[in-house]
Amino acid sequence: MKPIEFLKHYRSNPDFYLPMIDHEKKPYPKKVPPYGDINIGWDCGAIGRRPYFVECWSGDHVTMVTFYISTLGIENYSVEALEKLLIVEASLYFPKVGYRKPGVAKLVDSYNNEFFLINIVVGIEDEDSVIVGPVIYPFSRLNELNGYSAEGET
Repeated sequence: MKPIEFLKHYRSNPDFYLPMIDHEKKPYPKKVPPYGDINIGWDCGAIGRRPYFVECWSGDHVTMVTFYISTLGIENYSVEALEKLLIVEASLYFPKVGYRKPGVAKLVDSYNNEFFLINIVVGIEDEDSVIVGPVIYPFSRLNELNGYSAEGET
């Protein structure tokens, strides 16, 4: 299922799924002030009943993907367990030569739900990428679904 279709399904069936990060409803401008990071694209879906949301962005000559998944039921997962969930169980990305372990943190969204924030380096400047996947879609489609202009303005 494409991400826009999944979001519509998720929003119509919220009791079926664990929480998804509130980022699925916020506007995404091309550049992120004050840092100058660039929003590249997004994806979302579910691993069983656990939704994930992915942001692809670039800053300081590094391209990253950030996965957000609910901590419910997996609160004590290690970096290795989260990698296994995303790589082996869900096939959301695959490491290549030069892959680095992701940075992992926890955060609480505006609905008071806790999420893992999993930052993965895609590539550095002009070097080859160090992962394969996920498919990334332009933020303009998400912005329009959420009632913002394609550029993320209200």
